[in-house]
Amino acid sequence: MGELHPVIYLLNGEDEFSIARFVDELERKLGDPATASMNTTRLDGNTFNLDQLPSVANALPFLAPRRLVILNHPIARLSTPAAQKSFTDQLEKIPPTTALVLIEDRLLTLDKDREKGKLHWLERWALEHKDRVYLRAFRAPKGPEMVKRIQEGAKKGGGQITTEAAMLLASLVDNDPRLADQETEKLLAFVNYRRPIEYDDVEAVTADTGQGDIFTLVDALGSRDGTRAMGMLQRLLEYQDYYAIFGMIVRQFRLLIQARESLDLGKHRAEIQHELRLHPYVAEKLLGQAQRFTLPELERVYRRLIELDEAVKTSQMPERLALETFVSAITASQQPQPSR
Repeated sequence: MGELHPVIYLLNGEDEFSIARFVDELERKLGDPATASMNTTRLDGNTFNLDQLPSVANALPFLAPRRLVILNHPIARLSTPAAQKSFTDQLEKIPPTTALVLIEDRLLTLDKDREKGKLHWLERWALEHKDRVYLRAFRAPKGPEMVKRIQEGAKKGGGQITTEAAMLLASLVDNDPRLADQETEKLLAFVNYRRPIEYDDVEAVTADTGQGDIFTLVDALGSRDGTRAMGMLQRLLEYQDYYAIFGMIVRQFRLLIQARESLDLGKHRAEIQHELRLHPYVAEKLLGQAQRFTLPELERVYRRLIELDEAVKTSQMPERLALETFVSAITASQQPQPSR
């Protein structure tokens, strides 16, 4: 006779966002957050001694229907048949008072192997113990699946997104479910939940994860984070030429100077937004960045940009080196204190 609930949950696949949501739901069923926390144990197979698994799993739940033991990378160190057999023997002894969740961040069995009938040893074991094991593969959604998922996410969030906009968003986030969810929330706020998210909204708000983001670059410059700034610059350089990137940087710092001047004059956000003719969302991001710099700092940055552009145009410095030198010079200066 099978048990009321699975004892083992074997979750595998690249869609870590959906796996995390699934596990969150299991935790929610334990009761209130404090009770769930007391009855949840998280382990990592890369470092945890699996011989100790029975002692962890046999602990009784406290004021909850079951204990939840989450083991990431369970097969990380199970390279021999003997180790694998020992592990599955342990799994068969897990009591029904514990829900053991095994999480692998890749598919256990590749499609090409499945077609040949060659299943991963742990998946094969799971299929032989269906009365105790819940087996599920979480494939990263792509193409139409990702578009549908984005639209469903927007609906759950209290809004809508057109098919064209969802297709563009899927492309820009490189089919990353977690990032798609974050960007959808941002876009819903952008349209203030009053209308469907359109293609132009995605273009205006969402940065291409592959092509980089000028806002992220400027944020990193403002916080003097040289590693992040240089990394974002390199991503921008992969897809755009010097003049396009330089133009975006110049425009951004010109706006920052205007915003900083207005802040120093005591103007409010709505007034600055109106004067600079910016969307409320863009204005909020810009003002947040402006507060990372003083006006003299921004003016020095702008003069530095003019000098670099002249050096490039007179062949004194290669284009790529000019941008890298600019990023290095800005992030090497003293860490700024937020100014209001």
